[in-house]
Amino acid sequence: MIRHRPGILEIDSYVPGDSGSSMRPAARLASNESPFPPDDRVAAAIRASITRANRYPDFDSRELTEALASRWHLSPDQVSVDSGSSSLLRNIVTACAGPGTEIVYGWPSFSSYEHTTLLAGATPIRVALTPDHCLDLARILAAINDRTRVVLLCLPNNPTGTTVDHTALEAFMEAVPEDLLIVLDECYREFVTDPDAASGPRLLGRFPNVVVLASLSKSAGLAGLRIGYALSSPDVGSLLRAVRIPFSVSTVAQAAALACLEPAVTAALESRITATVSERRRVYDTLTGAGIEVVPSQANFLFLPHQHAAPEKVRLLAQLGALVRLAGPREIRISIGNRRENDHLLSCIDPLTVGIRKSSRSEAHLT
Repeated sequence: MIRHRPGILEIDSYVPGDSGSSMRPAARLASNESPFPPDDRVAAAIRASITRANRYPDFDSRELTEALASRWHLSPDQVSVDSGSSSLLRNIVTACAGPGTEIVYGWPSFSSYEHTTLLAGATPIRVALTPDHCLDLARILAAINDRTRVVLLCLPNNPTGTTVDHTALEAFMEAVPEDLLIVLDECYREFVTDPDAASGPRLLGRFPNVVVLASLSKSAGLAGLRIGYALSSPDVGSLLRAVRIPFSVSTVAQAAALACLEPAVTAALESRITATVSERRRVYDTLTGAGIEVVPSQANFLFLPHQHAAPEKVRLLAQLGALVRLAGPREIRISIGNRRENDHLLSCIDPLTVGIRKSSRSEAHLT
């Protein structure tokens, strides 16, 4: 083995959801993807951009950056475009943390937080969620010390789908040190329907130590092109530009993202989001009606805690053509697909009710 950083091979790698590459699943509900293909106008922009594939992409994504700045009423130096929010996350940790420092986040949450922290040589600090599966802002605040360099808040949280009130987040921001970077990972924000839910962009003008991560993978259906962006103060934007990988955002991805910002396409995407939220409610109601515990969600997925034999249930569902995600030893996450996919899932829910039936039989025996 060549010489390398100690412990690098012991770091758990990111584990993607089952894509069903070896089968033809009827419902791909493991990866929080959009079930809808790109809008026709976006597909046309993609095809047109391919003719320029022999040239390097715009290093600064200028046109897209300016369009996003206009959309959010910010200056271009407050927008940082990169190849997905995961790349932005890694850039943030690279710029701010290293050996001897700590990164704080709620847990369970997005697994890349831990992976990115360990790759930087920093120490991950997990803070347990509240009993109702929300980020515990009070305990996260108590975990901050002089070694803390970044706090990562996933809102809505992946895999639980929960968020926090905006007033609570604002109070949290008022209490944290002004030189501590607070990352608000809002990759699922478009699916939020709670009017009191936390909103990162509303904090940008008041707190220069906030950075908001946004994704075009979920709501815009561009997961396969890898593009996301960060909204921040100009100073934080400078840090992100200092550590970015050159030409990480392809010409095709930039063209697709620009097309998604056109008013007609934006309206079409909003109708898809509305459909996903409606399906989220329908799947939730059906599962809970069957006696399955499901956490109310503000994202495009549902979290099932306290699942007896969760790995076996995920395997059985896969055999039935419904791919879902094992989110812990006793937890399952189900992405919301299109109506056909969701119908197939709901026709296969028997494995999810096994523990309920066993419990009911036990209670009947006792009485």
